[in-house]
Amino acid sequence: MANDDNPQQGPASAAVTEPDVATATATTDPVADVEPAVSPPLSPAPFDEGVDPITPADTDDFESDEFDPQDVDSASLAASTSVTSSIFNHSWENGRRVLHNHYIISITSYHSYKNARYPIPNDDIEQNREDMKHALMLELTDGGTRSGKLFFAPIGDNPQKIIDLGTGTGIWAIEVADQYPSAQVEGIDFSPIQPVWVPPNVKFIVDNIEDDWLNGSDFDLVHLRQMAPFIKNLDKVLRQSYENIKPGGWIEMQDLGGMPYCDDGSVPEDYSVKRFTDLCQEAMGKFGSDFQLGNRLEEPLIKAGFVNVSCKRFKVPLGTWAKDKRLRLIGLYFKTVIEPLTGAMAAKPFPALGMSDVEIQVFLAGVRKDMANTNYHAYFEYLFWTGQKPY
Repeated sequence: MANDDNPQQGPASAAVTEPDVATATATTDPVADVEPAVSPPLSPAPFDEGVDPITPADTDDFESDEFDPQDVDSASLAASTSVTSSIFNHSWENGRRVLHNHYIISITSYHSYKNARYPIPNDDIEQNREDMKHALMLELTDGGTRSGKLFFAPIGDNPQKIIDLGTGTGIWAIEVADQYPSAQVEGIDFSPIQPVWVPPNVKFIVDNIEDDWLNGSDFDLVHLRQMAPFIKNLDKVLRQSYENIKPGGWIEMQDLGGMPYCDDGSVPEDYSVKRFTDLCQEAMGKFGSDFQLGNRLEEPLIKAGFVNVSCKRFKVPLGTWAKDKRLRLIGLYFKTVIEPLTGAMAAKPFPALGMSDVEIQVFLAGVRKDMANTNYHAYFEYLFWTGQKPY
């Protein structure tokens, strides 16, 4: 497998009151009865030689208004063929609901941060969080060029068919459709939360990506982002993707590695974020998922028949501790995106480990505290896996 960390070589809920940790821990050990999951100690990520560690920021590196949101005039954004849709008609194709659009003028508002290159919508909390993930990916793959990558698979300049499995808000599919007007782009997801901006060459289908494939064939690209750890039958999804990609076409899977690393030894042995990811791995296993699968997608891709499997790895700092301004912004985005995961794990996964409500809340309070500590220079890996169907 080839590893390449240079992004330029690719082609184009309700609020929860935090418990008093001091009081709660006096009466209970929040995870005393839970066996720790087995994982490697916190250490540098396994990058190729020559990849530099992230340099921590000094006090005078920060700008006072660096993380103050700034309004963005939507008219100043890059021209797009798409407009906002607020009304969906529903029809049925092959037994599934397809969303068609009636167009209205956009009233979406935007904001950005001082050092951000890509604005994000701010008119809906959950959508904002989902689209912040997208902005994070663009910033991460930008490299200072104002040309963040939507994907790395070398599909050429005139693809005809692209599909996004687990499309979420649809923002990736929408931007791909804008960038490649030659392509018909499909987005598949459980629910019709999709378009915000809708090019004419996009359609969204309500479906379960683990069901039998009814989405057509001869795709130039099958794309999945942050899906692998939550797919119960990944072999089936990859096999069906392979069967419906045209010869020479590509699959790309973009996933978080699921465990923290540290280059400089600043993170203590009892770092609660590490324990959190260990428990996520153990808890999600009880539901048939693999929280850290993003690190190990080479084997399932090859098993499905793909060749030329490769992986680009990027370091994603947790929080605003990096010296580089772009990495500080990425760290802010990542912390904002990952914090709600603590609440999601409290709903079903952690109780499945036998943890009580009080134990969970005390433990998660410690996790959030460690996430906010800029003296802890932890980062995660974000991985972009690509594989090709042979000609």
